[in-house]
Amino acid sequence: MKYTEKAFDVVVIGAGPGGLAAALQAARNGAKTLLVDRNGYLGGNLTLGLPLLGFLDKDGKQVIGGIAQEFIDDLRAYDTPYGRAASPHLACPLHNSVTLYDHELFKIVAFRKVLEAGIELLLHTELAEANVDNGRLESVVLSGKGWKILVRAKVFIDGTGDGDLAFLCGARYEKGQEGTGVLQPPTLMFTVRGVEYEKLLRFIQDDPEQMRLCETTEVGQGYDADFFRKNPNHVLVGLRKLFMQRRQEGKLPVDRDTIIVIRSLLPGEIHLNCTRHLGVDGSDVFSLTKAEIEGYLQIEKFVIFLRENVPGFEACYISNIYPTMGIRESRRFRAVRTLREEEAAKGTTDWETIGIGSYIIDIHMGDGSGTVCRKIPAYGLPYHMTVSADIDGLMFAGRCAGMDAVVLSSARVMPICMAIGEGAGVGAALAVKQGCSPNDVDVKELRRILRESGAILEA
Repeated sequence: MKYTEKAFDVVVIGAGPGGLAAALQAARNGAKTLLVDRNGYLGGNLTLGLPLLGFLDKDGKQVIGGIAQEFIDDLRAYDTPYGRAASPHLACPLHNSVTLYDHELFKIVAFRKVLEAGIELLLHTELAEANVDNGRLESVVLSGKGWKILVRAKVFIDGTGDGDLAFLCGARYEKGQEGTGVLQPPTLMFTVRGVEYEKLLRFIQDDPEQMRLCETTEVGQGYDADFFRKNPNHVLVGLRKLFMQRRQEGKLPVDRDTIIVIRSLLPGEIHLNCTRHLGVDGSDVFSLTKAEIEGYLQIEKFVIFLRENVPGFEACYISNIYPTMGIRESRRFRAVRTLREEEAAKGTTDWETIGIGSYIIDIHMGDGSGTVCRKIPAYGLPYHMTVSADIDGLMFAGRCAGMDAVVLSSARVMPICMAIGEGAGVGAALAVKQGCSPNDVDVKELRRILRESGAILEA
């Protein structure tokens, strides 16, 4: 095994939505920054065929800006044979807003941005150890391709989603819904081609009951075939009537009550968010392995089901299965401040708001019975939800940050994770400049920097 040592101001583990934004802000604000990821590309869930939800609040007002909007602007500058590589933000009666983009071009834009910021990258690299001395995270050990790399830093940011770095540090965490500990099930995303989409729209137009969702799902008026025709950049959640009928007949191959169809910008392509893996813990390698295998087998069965049961899908075929399971919920770590449901439900913002959460409460039931969707006002994301309460020098970017399970169901979407990551990245850079703990940085200065970067801090 080869061995080396490196030193940085800021090290970000995980280049998903939160980690990528954190690294960009840390480097742009003068910190010598290393970004580490286990994949050979950047973006994590940003590359898995999902839409971007939550740029707009329930009233159609844009409340997410900053780096998330920067990526959309860069992608919209691409003039491809199918049009712009990102859509406008579409107000949606269910999701508040939907933004589509080209996931492959996103990867290119992400590399360009990281290199322009002067960030050092380590790809194909796993986190192996965390070295904590007297309550402070001093270094980590990375492993990849026969290398063992000891990395020291002044601040470390956990952007792994599941909080793998914080877990290795021994930081306290919670998992699952309060009172039960049940986790929202993950999904393995895939795409199909060969769909006659107008036939699907005619089907739901002729039978509007197909768009009636479960009673725990709040949806505004006009979420119907006319809306989907007029707004091609949409996400269609429906067919509950059909799915429940087939479920009662024992013919539904997945434990869910609706289909989630995401229109791709690429002609003829449909993204499907449809596999369901109950009882899976994405932070447990054994559980995750089982789910990944199960996902591939579910996809094959589900496509056969679509051909036989859903108008427009008679000739559909699998064109892509994404390489990583999409995890909705796993570890949430104890932070200096925990963002709780009652604050989000009131639309609270205050002196330490680093971004705005604007997505609905969206809890996929762990028993497969349905989904809880509830609209709430736009709410503030406090800086200290990114600062570990247990380990000095450790910060969080994304869904492992300090929040309860209900807030997580809203804040887990990618633009909000990017807003959390931005705040963490600026905070880490200021901690280095000011020679202090991330807990003690000048939050007023942090917010000034975020505003100048285009972040939106008021709902």
